[in-house]
Amino acid sequence: MKKTLIIFFIIVGVLAIGVGVYYLSKYLNEPSEEEILEAQEQIEEEFKTAEVDMPEDDKLDLKIRFPDDLAESNIQDIIHGMSHQKVAAEQKWGEYQITQERVERLLEVAILNKEKYISGDAYVSILEKWVQGDFSNAVLDHNYIWSLQGGNVGEATRLLTPVEEKAYIESHFKK
Repeated sequence: MKKTLIIFFIIVGVLAIGVGVYYLSKYLNEPSEEEILEAQEQIEEEFKTAEVDMPEDDKLDLKIRFPDDLAESNIQDIIHGMSHQKVAAEQKWGEYQITQERVERLLEVAILNKEKYISGDAYVSILEKWVQGDFSNAVLDHNYIWSLQGGNVGEATRLLTPVEEKAYIESHFKK
């Protein structure tokens, strides 16, 4: 009986220490409020200036990249790829950096083709929010486009934190 009680307390003690270490490590790895605000500011600045900062050789006229007669499948691919910068998903295929100029141009194209596109109203709605810098519904936006494309793996589950988004931008667009 004594041995069983001792073993029980040892197990409870080990579990308590393990839980404590887990929460302590989680707390120590959380970014500070200052780091989060700094990352958010950098993301907002990147949104406004990324096209401008691109090397001239990489700059193509947006009207050539995103022509007036852009196919519906292409606008889906671009919106979907842009949303990856904002959302967490198990898997992601395709990437386009979100910039003010790109979103504005895509909105122009979506409006021009609103009647032609099967989901034209949805693209306009998504891009009108994005052009204002409102990505609060990016998970829903991603999953809507993803479902139109027949997605079965890679559903978005949440918005990335500013720190995660900053890391995504740095790993995918800073070469």
